[in-house]
Amino acid sequence: MRRIPAELRTVELTDARMLSPTVRELVFRTTDGRAFDFLAGQWVKLHLGGGIDRDYSIASAPDASAPDRFALAVTLVEGGPGSERLHAMELGTRVDARGPNGLFVREDAERDAPALYVGTGTGLAPLRAMLQEELRREDGPPQVLLFGSRTEEDILWREELEGWAARHPRFRLELTLSRADTRIWKGRCGWVQHHLHELLPTMPGAPHVYVCGLSKMVSEVRRTLKDELRLDRRHVHSERYD
Repeated sequence: MRRIPAELRTVELTDARMLSPTVRELVFRTTDGRAFDFLAGQWVKLHLGGGIDRDYSIASAPDASAPDRFALAVTLVEGGPGSERLHAMELGTRVDARGPNGLFVREDAERDAPALYVGTGTGLAPLRAMLQEELRREDGPPQVLLFGSRTEEDILWREELEGWAARHPRFRLELTLSRADTRIWKGRCGWVQHHLHELLPTMPGAPHVYVCGLSKMVSEVRRTLKDELRLDRRHVHSERYD
């Protein structure tokens, strides 16, 4: 893996939108115009003032057309000073950011194997970055995203994900809802770990699995893959955000 030293940079909020009732996407750019160098899957620490520092996975892949920019996805937590500040932040606001950080990335040697991405909530952020980068290649092995949300309105970047599935035959999108209205929703229901037994055997060879979300989910997915599906632990890569 290419090592990129973390730097303290000043960044400015240039764009923002709500992805769901509780998740805001924020796009930052460096104020000095220099590239913000990082690898898909890494995270950044924001210094929000008043002693409030928060870590967020970068939700976008490095982009040669906009190398000074990166996106984050932030869940609003009631009473959480960091998330409340970021949800109220106005365009043009400047903050300090230190990064990149983290080892949750795809190694070059893994890219020739099929990949299964498993995420819930804003755990989708680093997986989205990995998939953005991967799907820029016209050819490659199968890619499957298993993404869990509570309800349909909580599905992050839904239009983008469904667009990828329509345009890229090697990408398959599997959505599951834990609080689905089954009168309307006809897709998968329940937690992501409950669908691994069905999905993993459909993938050729020995896929690599990338998992991101709350600790309980990550632990359950890792246990299922290792103990029940007998996947080599070296093929399981994970990051927890609680």
